[in-house]
Amino acid sequence: MASPESSRTPPQGEEAASTSPWPLRKLQSFTPGLWSQYKAYEDAFVENAKGTISNALVFVNEHQTEAIGCATVAGFILLRGPRRFLYRNTLGRFKTEKDLLNDAEQSMMEYKTSIEQLKKDSKYTLDKIAVGESDLQRGQTDLRFDLLLVPFTRQNPQQQVASMASDLKSQRYVLEERINKISEYGVRV
Repeated sequence: MASPESSRTPPQGEEAASTSPWPLRKLQSFTPGLWSQYKAYEDAFVENAKGTISNALVFVNEHQTEAIGCATVAGFILLRGPRRFLYRNTLGRFKTEKDLLNDAEQSMMEYKTSIEQLKKDSKYTLDKIAVGESDLQRGQTDLRFDLLLVPFTRQNPQQQVASMASDLKSQRYVLEERINKISEYGVRV
């Protein structure tokens, strides 16, 4: 007699595992172990962080003056506004007059070069504007000239072409009759 286990159908997961490719089966076998390891590391990190934070708060409570001093220094160093204020009012005062003059001359040179660049750009822009104005004036004169030609184009040239075509057909008919008469006399045409 067959055992009851062999007659049962395998659970859906086992059937999928038997038909899936081997890397997927291997990954499925590792998944429960990985999840438990992740949870263990997460719990250890949270417990360690809780202990560290609580120890830090106890230390700050015991040494309030030092904590306020550290927070103030960190604020001066990390924040841009207080850092700039601190530099300008302390380290900036240690510069010599020569250094200050060099900085002023350097900024003046930068201003001069930027002004020269702006002058060049404005000259280029003015030249482009002048070219555009001349193109606009030329276009206006061309438009005026074209407006003068409009009445001439309104005359119906199709009538003239049709009459010329009928005249040419009649002349062709007359010429064909003459050629036929000449060929009747035996002259090659």
